[in-house]
Amino acid sequence: MKAPPEDRRVSSRIEQSRTVRIRPAESEYAAEVRTTLNVSLDGFYFATSFGHYFPGMIVHITPDFQVNDPARREDQGTVVRVDKLREGRWGVAVHLGRDVWRNKVS
Repeated sequence: MKAPPEDRRVSSRIEQSRTVRIRPAESEYAAEVRTTLNVSLDGFYFATSFGHYFPGMIVHITPDFQVNDPARREDQGTVVRVDKLREGRWGVAVHLGRDVWRNKVS
């Protein structure tokens, strides 16, 4: 019997909906705006119908995305896990190098 995988999370996750724009570094992949399923100080998890994400993929993240926000900024993240969900959807976990959320996660 296999032992359960070790949980490598540095900070705990909370279920929280945040709007985030995800733009893969490779230009052949489309950017998308999604709502997170959960967040932590150093990452987030979202669901998508795009199947182009893979572990190790570099993505540019715009946290708390709003279309007409002149002060929006991008931060870099790395896809660390991709889960196959139901109905042709994927769950994607992204690790961020630092706390990018403007308002603290609580």
